[in-house]
This record gives sequence, C-alpha cells and structure tokens, in this order.
Amino acid sequence: MHFEWSEDFARSLDNKDELASFQNDFEYPQLKGKQAIYYTGNSLGLMPKKARAAVENELRKWSTQAVEGHFTGEDQWFNIHKRAKKGFAYMMGAKEDEVVLMNSLTTNLHLLMVSFFQPKGKKNKIVIEGKAFPSDQYVMESQLKFHDYINSLSK
Repeated sequence: MHFEWSEDFARSLDNKDELASFQNDFEYPQLKGKQAIYYTGNSLGLMPKKARAAVENELRKWSTQAVEGHFTGEDQWFNIHKRAKKGFAYMMGAKEDEVVLMNSLTTNLHLLMVSFFQPKGKKNKIVIEGKAFPSDQYVMESQLKFHDYINSLSK
C-alpha cells in the first residue's frame, strides 16, 4: 500500500476500517464545544457507553446483597477472574492457562519490584521515563525508600 500524508487519504483508510463501527460504543469528551479527537489509550481510554450501566448494576448488587454478591447470581464476584480469563487470553494471544488476573497495576509493580529490585553497590538505580504515571513514580520512590536510597533521588 502506498501511504500519503493527506486528509483525503486518511479518510479513505477510515472508510475501509473494519473496526470503525466500534467508535459508536464510546463516550467522547467535549472540549470547547466540539467532540474531542482522543488518542490517549494508556491507563484510561475512552469510557465505553455500557460502562455506566455495568457499574450501576454492580453497585445495586453490592447495596442489596453486600458480601453475598461474591457467591450469588450468575455474575458472582468470587469467580469473576474465571469469566474474564478467556477474553484476556484472546486479547493477549495466549492460552487461558497462561493468563493470571490479579491486583491492580500498582500492586503488581510493587510485587515485581520487591521480587527483582535487589540493589547492591553501584547497581542501585531505577530508570523510569519522565512524567511517568504518578502511581508508577510512587512505586519506584517507595522501593528506593525501602532500600534506604531515597536520599539519592534527584527531583
């Protein structure tokens, strides 16, 4: 395919995009009275339109069943990881038995750092991109504090 740097060419690609219909499944923020063009897909992408109803359903279950929500109904919280596993495995191109769903990203970063960051002598640095997500920075800072290297942090 020959690429061109033009709006017409970009629109022609958009018209051929098999996934274009999914655009209608998301809420788009309005900035200065116009629908925003949204490229941010890292930790917080666009909100799916179905998300509000899904969250409200879980809140309703929590308010009416409390802890029993773990064990009652079709959508038992206790087994949510089993229901989500197939989709995550497909998304990552993995087998279901190769996928583990656990914790939050921040917790997993802490577990990773506790397991593998073993500073010794001059090998005591953590390299992280500038303006990393705040929770990522907090994880790294907490590891430096834990290993008594916080004084070497440059702000």
